[in-house]
Amino acid sequence: MLTAELNRIRARLDALKEGRVLESGLLSRARALLDRDESPKLEALMGLDRDFDRAGVHTAADARLLRELGKLKGRLPDVAPGLGRRAAQALAELDAALRRAERQLAGNELPAGAVTELEGHFVRLARAVKIATLFEAGHEHAKSSFEILPHARNLDRTPPTSARLAVAEFWAKRARENVGDLLQKRRDLDLAHELLLRASATAPDRDRLRQLRLEVADARERVRSVPAVRSLHDLVRHVRHVARKDSPAAYRSLRSLYERAIEAGDNEVAKVASDATRAMLPPADQVKDLVEKTSLKRTLGIKESDLRTLEAVEKVKSGGRTGIDDRSADMLAQLAFELDERQLDQINLASGCARFFDVEDALTEEVVEAELGETRPVQRRVSHPTQLMTYEFTNSLAELPNFVIHQPQNVIHALASNQQLVRAYLEEEPPKKPKRLRQTAVRVYVLDASGSMHGPRASFRDAILIAELNAIRVKGRAGIPFDPLYFSFFNDSPTELARVDSGGEAMRQIEKLFRHSPAEGQTDITLALMSAFESIRAAIGKDPYLARATVVLVTDGEDAVDLELVRRTRKPFEGLSIALSFISLGEENPDLKNLVLEQRGQGERAFYSHLSDAEIGVAPTEFDSTFRTLLPPDLPATPGALESLLPHLEALEEIARGRPAPERLRSAGQFEALFNVPDGAPSKPAAAATLARLHDVLEAVAEASSLAPMDDRANEAVVLLLHLLSLYGLAVPDYVDALRARDAKVLSALERVRLLCRPYS
Repeated sequence: MLTAELNRIRARLDALKEGRVLESGLLSRARALLDRDESPKLEALMGLDRDFDRAGVHTAADARLLRELGKLKGRLPDVAPGLGRRAAQALAELDAALRRAERQLAGNELPAGAVTELEGHFVRLARAVKIATLFEAGHEHAKSSFEILPHARNLDRTPPTSARLAVAEFWAKRARENVGDLLQKRRDLDLAHELLLRASATAPDRDRLRQLRLEVADARERVRSVPAVRSLHDLVRHVRHVARKDSPAAYRSLRSLYERAIEAGDNEVAKVASDATRAMLPPADQVKDLVEKTSLKRTLGIKESDLRTLEAVEKVKSGGRTGIDDRSADMLAQLAFELDERQLDQINLASGCARFFDVEDALTEEVVEAELGETRPVQRRVSHPTQLMTYEFTNSLAELPNFVIHQPQNVIHALASNQQLVRAYLEEEPPKKPKRLRQTAVRVYVLDASGSMHGPRASFRDAILIAELNAIRVKGRAGIPFDPLYFSFFNDSPTELARVDSGGEAMRQIEKLFRHSPAEGQTDITLALMSAFESIRAAIGKDPYLARATVVLVTDGEDAVDLELVRRTRKPFEGLSIALSFISLGEENPDLKNLVLEQRGQGERAFYSHLSDAEIGVAPTEFDSTFRTLLPPDLPATPGALESLLPHLEALEEIARGRPAPERLRSAGQFEALFNVPDGAPSKPAAAATLARLHDVLEAVAEASSLAPMDDRANEAVVLLLHLLSLYGLAVPDYVDALRARDAKVLSALERVRLLCRPYS
């Protein structure tokens, strides 16, 4: 409930930024009329935000750590309800403030800076709602049945409610334990992904299904990156054969074997694979030189496009052909620099959608086995003399020029008995590969562009299409064959079906989506499906790809569907194998679900995937960072490590009771968590002003903490850092991103803090 309300507030705030008021229901309009025209104080929201800062819950990773500690201690029932009540109070306050701003906008009296202030309050509210939702979900999970003597099947984990999910877990487990047979492993993962795509789990299984789906997607991505072998013996033969002509491919195969062995828990195979991969690596000095050269290029600011141009020039000078001018890649890079933070988040979301929905469609993909050795060339007979000659027997006079005659008197007898010897000239050619017919898997996307598809729903809808378009762009660059993509947007009047059949066109459509995301009008699903069928019927004579198409409808489900009309409209296409699949965002649609079940009953492939607003990832803010500030990043969240966070959990209990959190909290791991350079590239570029401010903050922390008592320096440094970040409006995730930028002055100040405080932490 809180998540749905937060999503509505986000949509209304987006509309307010565009200078309009989002249409609301009758209850909301009545409430707006009855509201008194006074400025809301937002006392509950500001107090809750201040208490969360004191409790040390700065990121979602911190909240998850405290939730795990609450499970261990059995304290979730004491925390979850109170956090939900306080978050609801804060949400009601911001809702009232937003209604007042909407009234002011309607009367052209909205003061300057009001929307920016509301944006800041929304970030605070999002943290409160997400923490409350996270603890409520953990509280519901903790209510599962308890067994004093658990059955054997439940020693690992309880069985899922859905039998389909149980089958997918079995396939995923069998694939995880399979180290040698990559063909079977890949088949198990593909089947598990397909079953998860079709599954519509009930409430107890939703989180479990989503987690398994992401794990299977990651595993499929790893397996598909290396050639398939049927056993470890075949892998050894493949590596020996490939290492002579393509050593990087051999290294990737061995590296993949090491990863699979670690995944399966086979330490013996993992050790052998690790030794083999280390033996293929160049000496340490050579690796160091390569890293230094790469760092020098980055320091000098040499662009990748300039390097590609230099390589092309060198090829021309050496007589080789020039490289391909990748204009689409340059366009994408230019576009990425022009995108704002919200659009960059959408790129990350599109990357997740590509794995979650399998835009590659691996079930129709041909699995190519690895080369195990040299194949003998095929010899064929030719009519002209060659370097290769053999002898054959014949009974035909057509071979007279090639006759080998020893006894002329026996020629007639030799011909009659098919024993006449002739010369046969041969040529060698590569062995013929079996002819494989590639099945097309064309998708026709019908995308909801109605007014209700604002906010995260519209972002998720666009991300699905961007993932498909980017897959075409990548394949076009690599020269890999692909099927064209068709899509159209609909509300109460569907648009024309667009066709994307090249990397350049895919790039153009991606740029167009970033510039303008359609969302207006009413939802008419029946009309959209009928229009898609009509477009396919009109184009089928000109475009043979549409003979086997899957129509994927992406909608929020807020419309009834005339199933009988859809059946009658689809009937003339029975010989064309057009399947209907649905991605429902936000609301369930039973009509669409029944249509999918009807297709499966007829033996057709179709899926219905429903994602609620909470699962879409409502209102992403910096709070969603995976960086944790309560424990060091390299410290596993074991029960012993979580025990040190007990004061923070007790602070959350005080917050849930409506009391203020204590001023000072001591946590042994906070210093190492906050004053440590995280691994990985920055998630977004850090501005020069931010780096300058951060350098000043760290220098001040270093100087001030040096004046504190030795046994309290580390804790005082944490308190001062959090205070200064809050004072200057820097969120903790922004601070982490700035550290990842690895600015020399910032790193020097950070190292000074560590030298002064770490020995006493």
